[in-house]
Amino acid sequence: MKNAFLVVFVVLLASFAFADVKMLSPIESSLIFGASIQAGYVSQGQVFELIFSDDSGYGQEWNKLTVADSLPLNWEVVSTQVNDASLSIKIKVPENANLNFYVLKIIFSNTNEPTLSDFVNVSVVVKENLLDVSFVRASVENASVVGEPIIYKTVISNSSIAPYTVTVKSTLPSNWFEEKVFEVNQNSSSEFELNVKPLVYGKQVFSFQAISNKTIVSSFSSTLNIQPTLKGKFSSVMTGFPFFNFSLLPFQMFNSFFSLVLGN
Repeated sequence: MKNAFLVVFVVLLASFAFADVKMLSPIESSLIFGASIQAGYVSQGQVFELIFSDDSGYGQEWNKLTVADSLPLNWEVVSTQVNDASLSIKIKVPENANLNFYVLKIIFSNTNEPTLSDFVNVSVVVKENLLDVSFVRASVENASVVGEPIIYKTVISNSSIAPYTVTVKSTLPSNWFEEKVFEVNQNSSSEFELNVKPLVYGKQVFSFQAISNKTIVSSFSSTLNIQPTLKGKFSSVMTGFPFFNFSLLPFQMFNSFFSLVLGN
């Protein structure tokens, strides 16, 4: 009987000592006390977030997260947050971080129970080229006329554990295309539309640039062959000149006034 009680006690003690730590993001996993897990990839300059359940498995809730002295040099804890059922910590990777494998010791505790604590080791890999941006023209090539939108699409793929902000600019006049800012979540891919509104007929060669963290990630060149409409042909000078010799300027000025008559 005594031996049976001892066995039960040892089993209960073992289950108490190795309660699960539940990681919710960037991946979902249950870890025993002191275990290690690889969270994923991150780029220099990014801020990534680790989220855990506040369930300690000890009948108490974790209400504090800290990173031990293992935090790499110049890495920064941006914030920690305690929610209804979870705890999170945001960490910034410095711009000059070496491309390498890093281990962070995350410590869980309860401010009301100083003797209650656990830790897990979370590893991240600092890596380049985690953002991919591609462009394609969606509108039919030979159906472009003045004033009608031309649709392009961009696909932005993010293989890091932090969100990416991407700005899409172009070499077109700002009244043809206004730069756009997109955010793509961790480990995801999103498609966005880019609308170009040609206001002048003729041939126009231009390019898109996708920029993130002040770096051009991707470029895409395209050529527009814009056909005039009757009103668009005469009104082109009001929004820009067609792409031919400036010696025709007097005729363009006349056309612009004539276009006002067409519009009434």
